Amino acid sequence: MKLKKKQKSKNQIIAESFTPIEQFTSTAYLFMMLLVFPLYVKNQYQGIGDAKYQLFFVSTLMFLGISVFIHGIKKILEQKEENKVFTIKKENFSVLDLCVFSYGLLVLFSFIFSDYKDYALKGATGWEMGLISQMMFIGIYFFLSRQRVQPMYLLTFHLIGSFFTFLLGILHRFQIDPLGMYEGLNLTQMTEFLSTIGQATWYSSYICTVFPIGLVLFFVVKERKWRIPLFIYNGVSFGIVVTQNSDSAFIALAGILVLLALFSCKKREYWMIFWEIMMLMWGTFVGIGLLQRIFVNKAIPLDAISLFFSQSIFSMAMLAVSILCYLLSRKISESQMQTVLKITRLVIKAGMVSVVFLLPVIILFVYWNTTGRLMEWFGFQSSNNYLFFDMNWGNKRGVSWMLAWQEFVNMPILQKLFGVGPDAFSAHLYRLQENQEKLMALHGNLRLTNAHNEYLNSLICYGVLGLAAWIFILGKGITGCFRKAEENPVFLGFALCIIGYAGHNVFCYQQVCCTPFLFIVLAVGESLTKQIKSHTI
Repeated sequence: MKLKKKQKSKNQIIAESFTPIEQFTSTAYLFMMLLVFPLYVKNQYQGIGDAKYQLFFVSTLMFLGISVFIHGIKKILEQKEENKVFTIKKENFSVLDLCVFSYGLLVLFSFIFSDYKDYALKGATGWEMGLISQMMFIGIYFFLSRQRVQPMYLLTFHLIGSFFTFLLGILHRFQIDPLGMYEGLNLTQMTEFLSTIGQATWYSSYICTVFPIGLVLFFVVKERKWRIPLFIYNGVSFGIVVTQNSDSAFIALAGILVLLALFSCKKREYWMIFWEIMMLMWGTFVGIGLLQRIFVNKAIPLDAISLFFSQSIFSMAMLAVSILCYLLSRKISESQMQTVLKITRLVIKAGMVSVVFLLPVIILFVYWNTTGRLMEWFGFQSSNNYLFFDMNWGNKRGVSWMLAWQEFVNMPILQKLFGVGPDAFSAHLYRLQENQEKLMALHGNLRLTNAHNEYLNSLICYGVLGLAAWIFILGKGITGCFRKAEENPVFLGFALCIIGYAGHNVFCYQQVCCTPFLFIVLAVGESLTKQIKSHTI
């Protein structure tokens, strides 16, 4: 006997009719943020940060407004159909959901307890990372992660937007300016601003947060017709990494490559592709160095570490090593390859553990070197910029880190727990005349708006609890995506984006050119996880 299919009720039909609108809204938002946002400029570099923020604010407000309305209607219809009051199902929440929710709640508490509510609502001028932006980030995560995100749209928008942003950045480093962005700027300003992102530190944040997707696609995609464009994309990505002129980007790159190498130890095919990527990276570095020598009068002057990686014999040697490793990997037998992969995996894991244990030793060494203890005990003292921590350390990050820690130590217990308010670092710091004088001597009339270390900045703004929630978000995002990469390598791209963001922002801060992308990556990763669990992908 054939069972009659149960017909859908009127409420169910109406609720389902909203689904295509939701999906279109999400796709449109990804288009705006991944493709339009990186390329959007207004009046060259004058107020580019404000222009970017306005685009982010309007796009996000429209996305969240439509999402809230549709979700609310669907929830009402669902509750009517089931004849229930509003309920929240525990199984719909993941560990990452709880981490993000906790962070949002603690940011809200930070604002409620803040003495600088007028300042903390929007945040520091030019940054705007206050309560409004933080709540938008939480909204992006929860609404986007509940949508059936189409990976093809996501990747297409991302690759097009970032490729042209990176390409323009490389051209700018040789004073080739097709969009007329450098009109009226001197050489110093050209060094500090590039591409369609603006300030070099903002740009390096954007690079580290988005470029790993291209690396992982190079692992995943097999068709030659797509691998060639991806080869070009990754070459341009490495070209901008070595010319963006920020030390912190190289720290993020190191973390990305370590995780990539660990993942590559899973099988021979990945191991071979890893060495292809290493050849491409070192070859690009050497190629950029060659161009800098040929067009010496056009090349923008860069800092020592960027020139080291582009022009030193070290990069040439590493290119030769990469070629040798690739050729040897092609020749050895499968059993030998498995031994190599096993040993390499153990060495990488041991190295990661060693770094964790050596970090306190390095910090202690720097402290003893700075305070003169090494000279007193061993007759040795280094003036190396990385080993001597004073107010000028790390392009004057020393003073902001010192003042941030001093402020935290002197905070009352409530502020230690919940902070002084979202993006209220500057308001709290400048309340003291003593701090104003120190900062005026080092920065002149320029206002220090954050600690130039996201974790120290979060400690001041959101307190110990808010910082812990933020670290849990990053940690869970990295470990969760890395574990899922076993079954779907696309998750490795998300893990590397998060590690790139986390590593870079040891020396940087939340801002509109990188933090929204982090929440988009977290949300899309969670969306794909839910689709896989429900077998809809």
